[in-house]
Amino acid sequence: MTMEANTLSEHRTKRLVIKIWHQHREVPVSIPIEAILDENSIEVRFLEHVDKQVIFQVKDQQGNIMFQDVIVTPNEAEVYKIDLEGFKVGHYELLYIEEDTTFIGKFSIEQ
Repeated sequence: MTMEANTLSEHRTKRLVIKIWHQHREVPVSIPIEAILDENSIEVRFLEHVDKQVIFQVKDQQGNIMFQDVIVTPNEAEVYKIDLEGFKVGHYELLYIEEDTTFIGKFSIEQ
């Protein structure tokens, strides 16, 4: 899993490439979010309506949960922001958990 730089912007943002984890279905599954890494935060946009609660987690390289939040029925037009202020330089994972499906995007915080 990688992160791609957004070369069209003057801001230092990166788009997280979200992949599915532990999916046991044989049908294609759409990715319900778009995540953009800015210097001190991740902005998550919902690409479709979700009618159940979802969990966001940020884990460090050792698997420690550095951030967790539960959102009940997020709005498709809603932008959810995860503050990364205070996170140390290193590699992290953003997890989006919806019932029995987990989507993971990897990102790094650099100096």
